[in-house]
Amino acid sequence: MWHLKFKTKHSDCIYYPLLDKYSLSIDFYPLNHYYEKGYIFTSAIQIIHGEKNTIRKYIKELKKHPKVIKLEESAVIFTLTKQKTKEKTYSAVYNPKLIYLTPAYNSSDGYEIWEIGCWDRKPIEELIKVIKEAKTTTYFEILRFEEKKNEEVYILSVSPKLPERQKKALELAYRYGYYNIPRKINLSKLSEIMGVSKQTFQENLTKAESKLMPLLLRT
Repeated sequence: MWHLKFKTKHSDCIYYPLLDKYSLSIDFYPLNHYYEKGYIFTSAIQIIHGEKNTIRKYIKELKKHPKVIKLEESAVIFTLTKQKTKEKTYSAVYNPKLIYLTPAYNSSDGYEIWEIGCWDRKPIEELIKVIKEAKTTTYFEILRFEEKKNEEVYILSVSPKLPERQKKALELAYRYGYYNIPRKINLSKLSEIMGVSKQTFQENLTKAESKLMPLLLRT
C-alpha cells in the first residue's frame, strides 16, 4: 500500500481561527461524506485537547459557523460540515479511494498533519498536486511518501471519561515530553506547571494511565 504523511496549512480552514483563539488542538477523523447540490458534506469526529472552559467556548462558537451544519456533543464531538465542490482540495482529500490511517492532527497554529494510504499511487499523486496548487494552501510539506506495509494503524476510539484533574495531568505529561525517550521533563516540574504537589500530580497521572491501559491493550 502507498503511504503519504504530510503537513499543511490552508487559509480556509473551518477550525483554525477558533483553535488559535482558544489555544486548543484537535484529533480529527473523517467518517464519511456525500455530495448534494454542489456541496460536499463531511461527517467527522473531533477529540479536543485543552482547558475545559476554553473547550466549551470553542464548541459554542463552532456551532455558529455557517459551514457547520450539525454538531453533537458526547465523549467526543461529532460534526457535519459542508464545502463547495468547486473547492477541489476538499474533493481530493475526501476521495473515497483514500484510506485514513490515523486521525489528522490540527494544532493551534493552523498546521495539520495527515496520514493517508491508498492501494494505488496515482490518487495520492493527484492529492499532492491539488493541495500544492490550491490558492488557499499557505504551506505544504511531504513528510513521507512511500510504498510499504502499514504495521501501525490507529483507529480512533473513545477513551474513558476522565476527571478534569486526571485528564489535565495526562495532557501536560504528553505535551511537555514526559513520555518521550529520553524524557524531556520530570514529575516535579510537571507538578509545578499544574500548580499541585508532586504526589498529587503523580496520583492523578497514574489513575488516568490505569483507566486508559485496558483500552490500549484491549483487556
